[in-house]
Amino acid sequence: MTINVHHLNGCAPAPLAHYLKALGILRLVAEQKDRNVRGWWQDEHFCLMTKLDRDALTTFFLEQYSPCL
Repeated sequence: MTINVHHLNGCAPAPLAHYLKALGILRLVAEQKDRNVRGWWQDEHFCLMTKLDRDALTTFFLEQYSPCL
């Protein structure tokens, strides 16, 4: 299995809305696609380590994400 690290430059530790956006992304991916996903802050942006590649992550949020699971 390939592990991918995504640098989410739009998710910064400040302001609070950007921080919460990063936590929401982490939670949704963990609940619906990859229970082994990991996240951390690095150089003022959020990093996401997951089995999903860029295309799979994009497809998840655009086509597969369900707010009511």
